[in-house]
Amino acid sequence: MNIGHSKFSYCFNDITHEFSSVQINEHKGRKCSSLQVGVNDKQIISEHHEYMPSTVADLIDLAVAIYTADRCSHASNGVARQIKVTLPVRNPLLLTSVISELENILDWFTQDHWVFEFTMRQSLGRLPERQSRMRFSNDQFQPVEIALWSGGLDSLAGLCNRLYTTPSTHYVLFGTGASNNVQGIQRQVAQAVNAYYPNQTELIQAPFRIKIANLLKNRYTRSRGFVFMLLGTCCAYMKGQDLLHIYENGIGAINLPYKDSEVGLDHTRAVHPRSLIDVGKFVSKILDTRFSIHNPFLFQTKAQICEVFTHTKAIDLIFKTITCDRRHREENPQCGFCSSCLLRRQALAAAGLHDQTQYVVSDSRSAQPKDRRYLEAMLHQIDVLQGLLTSQNAWMNISKKYFTLAEVVDWMSDDTLSDSETIQRELLMLYQRYVREWESAQPFIEQKLALTKG
Repeated sequence: MNIGHSKFSYCFNDITHEFSSVQINEHKGRKCSSLQVGVNDKQIISEHHEYMPSTVADLIDLAVAIYTADRCSHASNGVARQIKVTLPVRNPLLLTSVISELENILDWFTQDHWVFEFTMRQSLGRLPERQSRMRFSNDQFQPVEIALWSGGLDSLAGLCNRLYTTPSTHYVLFGTGASNNVQGIQRQVAQAVNAYYPNQTELIQAPFRIKIANLLKNRYTRSRGFVFMLLGTCCAYMKGQDLLHIYENGIGAINLPYKDSEVGLDHTRAVHPRSLIDVGKFVSKILDTRFSIHNPFLFQTKAQICEVFTHTKAIDLIFKTITCDRRHREENPQCGFCSSCLLRRQALAAAGLHDQTQYVVSDSRSAQPKDRRYLEAMLHQIDVLQGLLTSQNAWMNISKKYFTLAEVVDWMSDDTLSDSETIQRELLMLYQRYVREWESAQPFIEQKLALTKG
């Protein structure tokens, strides 16, 4: 790994509810600068704990520190970054004992090299650590499910599926992030859900803030999935649960590369099956209890989980969600041509749902040649998959082309003790269905992204 040209060091002060400072050293140009961070974790405190345990507070600080360092370490094409984080925590010996696991997980998520040093925190803990809360006794037991909540289509469709199949469960939606806009979308969609399903859901948010002045930022914050899972586990633990749910379709979760070379295309490991397994094991060591992270929709396509809207009256909720990965200043918030927007278009078309989303491309303007690169990459992947899936030994051929699928089988069979052949069949059916869906949706999408003649 080439780390000689992109090294960053971050030295955090005690992270508080108010802003605290972070010193940054960029080794390449020997630049020193600073920024400020803060976190609001007051909503995470619950009736299951009188106050927030120090291990939970440390996980929150760790999550905020990782996101900050990743966001502010600007990347050069083809060059991995070395990022060192020095962070004061309440249990430095405990966190030091799991540094190897932590660094390996982040290497997997970001494909960069991370180094950590933990020191003893000096200031008092934040309010949830010091605030004693009276415990409740609930005579009427109700199952509770904690799930990450992005305000996107997958999290909404997943929730509606769960509400449709197990309406007796109470669903706690956990939202976080450093963007006021994203926080607002999470609240807006959650409020709309509550109007359709009164008293069956609640939203808990733990926003964090970063004040950055005159600093280059990293466009792709690949640690985001890890950070959100850490914070989500804290919420689940404080609610007395040992399981965190993530609602994500299997195609997006496994996220096979569209082409052998994906320069400039979206490719993350945010909710990959290995990511969920590794983070669950890591958190279990910190909290000293077995904790798991589960995606109930791993073997379903986005179109499949969206089919629930054909059975409910909540179809309008779809168009309150934001899927787009590309930030822009157009009136319509979703570009319509990135891989996430295209998968949204494909899923709704394949599910037989009329897409009322307002996209930049097709609603505000016609497609330009550069807008079609994602579509061309995705269609290339479909052609490859179709050839592999119709071959004589489909599993051998597809797992040879996409080695991560064989790894998924190994990781899941080891973690869940499931039968390997069953997992293989489920994965084959997932991609077979995905190819069929594209065959039905492609003419519609091609029409929307057709180039203007002239």
